[in-house]
Amino acid sequence: MCNDGSSLEEQAIQKLYGCWRDLYLWVWQAYDLTDDSWDPAGKLDACNVGMPFGKVVNSAFLLGYCLTDNYSTQWHSTDDYENAVLARDNEYHDDFERVFIQYSGSAEASTDSDTTEMHCPLFNIGSISDSVGNRAGVMVHEAWHLWQRKHDFDHSHNSGCSNGDCDWYYFHTVSAFDFGAFAGYDTDPAHLRFHSPYQVCAEFEADVAECSQARVPTVVTQMARNLGNTRLASCFKNKVGYRIGDPRPW
Repeated sequence: MCNDGSSLEEQAIQKLYGCWRDLYLWVWQAYDLTDDSWDPAGKLDACNVGMPFGKVVNSAFLLGYCLTDNYSTQWHSTDDYENAVLARDNEYHDDFERVFIQYSGSAEASTDSDTTEMHCPLFNIGSISDSVGNRAGVMVHEAWHLWQRKHDFDHSHNSGCSNGDCDWYYFHTVSAFDFGAFAGYDTDPAHLRFHSPYQVCAEFEADVAECSQARVPTVVTQMARNLGNTRLASCFKNKVGYRIGDPRPW
């Protein structure tokens, strides 16, 4: 099993909604956490945010209820991010399921054509990856691999970067993707509009850091800023000049 336990960040997020039965039942179905692998991971103790199932519920709450949707500054809207991670067939991907994997390696998650595996590093108490915002960002990242498959793009990462696998960062302004247009793209070099998996993850973490509602605890927004800036510095094949905290839009 993973090293279970709840951090102050997990507890602070759960205090915003309590043990909300409608929420965890919705997450169970909409995120497709129905596989038996979630049974020993807290599915039958859904409000326990010291276990993987409850931690996914926490991250789903952050995704769906905590951004301001400030049109002038936010990279993408709540609906954009949430629709990308929902398991149903939509403009982002075909149907897929999420499973829990007891795993002792360092990879946070992996995705094939119809399954996303969520690994212990996302849930191990004390792990840098055991963060509400990071877990939500990883779900956006993994969903984007499925977006790549659906639209017939290469869904593999690049190699040869200092931290291992990485992606290209495709610079764009805040206004380049209208709210509701997250799934769109344009590969014409004259007006390129495109995202890679690490990029959508970093943009989500930037939005959590800078565009969250006032009720979101500082520990959550600060962790998202730190993790997002780490990704921007180390997860891209090209050099990214932008850091969370710089003025937006460019």
